[in-house]
Amino acid sequence: MNLVTLGDDRLKRMGDTRTVVFEGESFTASQINAMGRRLAGGLKSLGIGRGDHVVVSLSNSPEVFACFAAIWRLGAVIVPIMFLLGEHESRYILDHSDAKAVITSADLIEKIQNAAAGIDHIQHIIVLGGEARENQLDFHGLVENNPPLRETAEMQEDDVALMIYTSGTTGRPKGVMLSHNNLYQNALASWEAAGATRGDMTLLCLPLAHSFGVVTMNSGSLSPFKESSAVLMRWFDPEEVFRLIEKYRVTQFIGVPTMYQLLINHPAGDTYDTSSLERCTISAAPVSAELYRAFTTKFDCEMYEGYGLTEASPTVALCRRGMPIKQGSTGLPIPGVEVKIFDASDRELPPGEQGEIVVKGPNVMLGYYKNPEETAAALRGGWLHTGDAGYLDEEGYLFITDRFKDMIIKGGYNIYPSEIEGYLEQHPAVGEVAVIGVPDEKYGEDIMAFIVRTPGQDIDAAGLIEFARSRMTPYKAPSRVQFVEGLPKSLVGKVLKKELRKFV
Repeated sequence: MNLVTLGDDRLKRMGDTRTVVFEGESFTASQINAMGRRLAGGLKSLGIGRGDHVVVSLSNSPEVFACFAAIWRLGAVIVPIMFLLGEHESRYILDHSDAKAVITSADLIEKIQNAAAGIDHIQHIIVLGGEARENQLDFHGLVENNPPLRETAEMQEDDVALMIYTSGTTGRPKGVMLSHNNLYQNALASWEAAGATRGDMTLLCLPLAHSFGVVTMNSGSLSPFKESSAVLMRWFDPEEVFRLIEKYRVTQFIGVPTMYQLLINHPAGDTYDTSSLERCTISAAPVSAELYRAFTTKFDCEMYEGYGLTEASPTVALCRRGMPIKQGSTGLPIPGVEVKIFDASDRELPPGEQGEIVVKGPNVMLGYYKNPEETAAALRGGWLHTGDAGYLDEEGYLFITDRFKDMIIKGGYNIYPSEIEGYLEQHPAVGEVAVIGVPDEKYGEDIMAFIVRTPGQDIDAAGLIEFARSRMTPYKAPSRVQFVEGLPKSLVGKVLKKELRKFV
């Protein structure tokens, strides 16, 4: 089993159909396939092969599809890095992942070069939109100067296909290892759950170089409809979303709550024809009743909520066509996936009782790279412990109610307070720090830091925020700072963040 054969099989089955439109240019299935095969030939000429780790750090473009296909065709492992990540975070992933090569773009090359400096196992940096120079290779030059690779590596079901780094509660990102079978089974079940009866024109603006992109690409390859196609955005822009919906008669949009909130409030929504839009999928954070009502009313479309996490490849549950929509529910588990609710002692709870959401199925990760302790904790008892709180109703519908972990979801991005706290603690004026998520109309949640100053040191809120922005990815920096005399703690010294939220 090799995931790249999904695209090969669709091309044989459907012929050369349009796959994606990007910035006004159409790309067919054969074009993407040929680019991927030539890139595979180029990577092979550099000595990249089965089991090697290749980092992909790119904003959305058709080349991302080609990168995935090329790396898988060789039997290598994709390590996607969000292009928004800062230099310090990127360096940790580049080093910890044992990457042999990096594929990035000209606008990111300075950050990647700085992050990769001194990491001996990185042998090649391939740049999209750049020029060949010392220690750099031109992406399209590599494609054009190599013949297409005809052979495809035979992979076992449990061979690693993808390794995505997610922030951990210890502040260090963890490499989630997903196999070819994990991703195939999740794509198959997601497509079945979608219940499509004809091809959609789907607008894609969430990052492709992440779990969303992988399930979108693989599920799309399973579509039996020739007219299935996508409009790809480099990144989200509200007015451009409306323009593309009108121009290409988009029928389906996929996004996170922040995007939907921005679309509702953007004045351009009243100036474009969005009548083709039939359904939207929303995930990554709880959906309020007001957001659901406002969007579906204004744009006269259906909205389907979903739930997933990287460790589950990522889809766990979906609302679907032809089934009742229950406000606040993420629907039923997708086919082949089992969901239960456990208490603190890992005992199953009955319908209606809140506890930790646990998941079992062929979509559950192999584990965390070079981290057996965290792997054992997350997969104890044969169940993936998500750290999310919720309940199942009598009909098996899943409701997400809270998070046991302290994760903050800002604009659809997962942020862990301990990671931010670690950076803030580097400032000499910070004696103690605790970070929490606070409600925010635009982003769903924003970041607030409570600071106990070091005796004899001083800094104001603006200075601390600027310090944070210089040390971490800017969107992870706190926007609010409150100085306090001390942090509330339990008898064993644990900071009581529940108490801090009372001050918000």
